[in-house]
Amino acid sequence: MAKADLHVHSKYSEHPSDWFLKRIGAKESYIEPEYIYRTAKERGMDYVTITDHNRIDGALLLRKKYDDVFISVEATTYFPDDECKIHLLIYDITEAQFSVIQNLRSNIYVLRDYVMENNLAHSVAHATFAINNRLKMEHLEKLILMFDVFEGINGARNRLSNVVWTRVLKNLGREKVEDLYRKYNIKTFSEMPWIKGFTGGSDDHAGFFIGKTYTETECDDMKGFIS
Repeated sequence: MAKADLHVHSKYSEHPSDWFLKRIGAKESYIEPEYIYRTAKERGMDYVTITDHNRIDGALLLRKKYDDVFISVEATTYFPDDECKIHLLIYDITEAQFSVIQNLRSNIYVLRDYVMENNLAHSVAHATFAINNRLKMEHLEKLILMFDVFEGINGARNRLSNVVWTRVLKNLGREKVEDLYRKYNIKTFSEMPWIKGFTGGSDDHAGFFIGKTYTETECDDMKGFIS
């Protein structure tokens, strides 16, 4: 078994979503990447990544020093018709792939197709959290069609939010997904889109909860863990 906290922020997550932090001009995090690595390892994580908002600077710094680090990002993407924000965690990417993600993330449909075509490990972060207060049920239904992996446990959200959404995804069934396809005519991520995968991460921004929520898989190496 191997463990990794798949949702952690460093000082390179500079632009907060929280209105109060924006108001006072504060950054979303002030945590050094090295502190994240050291703390994650002390708490039993086999692998380490950083998922800063639309930045990979922190993950790059660690990857240059440690072999058990992979580069990830929490991409802010949008439904183009109403600008509803969604956060998509994308794992084990190169600098070149990050550049493409940055260019495509203004449209979630285009970004989803790139993720799918390149078989990139991913997870829809805290899907039920209304980042810019535009989230509706129709967005969640579309996400069910568009992606097969979701954040099942987010350490920064309350237990009810985690449990209810995970329960919905685990009990979809083929007929429900087929109904959604007829409703929205959106290509599904896979041939069995009613079967979802789940990740766990602390969503830590302050250094207190690194490695206390994590993803655990059976694998022999880092590539196996990510896939």
